[in-house]
Amino acid sequence: MSLLTIIGGFTGAAIRCGITVPTTVITNPSNNVQKLLAYAQDSGRDLLERWNWRALNKSATITGDGVTTLWPLPSDFKRLCPSDKSQTGPFVSSVRPLLPLSGPVNDEDLNQAKAWPAMPVVPLWRLIGSNVEIWPALAAAEVVTYNYYSKAWIRPVAGADQTIWALDTDTSLIEEDTVMKGTVWRWKASQGLDYAEEFRQYELSADRNAGQEGTERIVSTASPRFGLADDCWPGTITYPGP
Repeated sequence: MSLLTIIGGFTGAAIRCGITVPTTVITNPSNNVQKLLAYAQDSGRDLLERWNWRALNKSATITGDGVTTLWPLPSDFKRLCPSDKSQTGPFVSSVRPLLPLSGPVNDEDLNQAKAWPAMPVVPLWRLIGSNVEIWPALAAAEVVTYNYYSKAWIRPVAGADQTIWALDTDTSLIEEDTVMKGTVWRWKASQGLDYAEEFRQYELSADRNAGQEGTERIVSTASPRFGLADDCWPGTITYPGP
């Protein structure tokens, strides 16, 4: 699907809203079509804010120089993956792969650490503005890897992913059927029409698709269960006697 099929076509939003199916969207002079375009934008942004989508998962690296402590985040950075509350931490160093960088620390704790007479063994990190601060500075050639979710949820036929619809051929990196359903209920709501069922279908679609996207580990708090594989010795036990 593309922007044109999200809004037009016989599976798009226009026909579900009782609007003449358009052959163009971006350059279409129709006020109704332009409203659908705006609501398709709103739907994508809403879905971007609410869930972590696999297609938006990207990796990045930071290579230390022994001096720099403030590193710019990618221009399309939205949030860390899986999150800044990960049990193992999102930032992993090539120097100490079993000890992820400690963080995120808050401002006062980092300032207090900087005042200590000794530096921590494992660097601390925090997000500040559009940067990540890592202190103390990474060693020269030390590589830190991490994953993040991009805010650029629209893919053009050519060029870098973007955040705004620009051409009818642009496609969504978020489930497009869900974007279409979100467009429909928003348009009906704007017209003062009953949109309860359309909104319900949108939420159900979003929940179903988002539920298949998550990749965070499940941590069990129950007691371990032991089966035969855990209780038995796979070989033969013999007793030679005294």
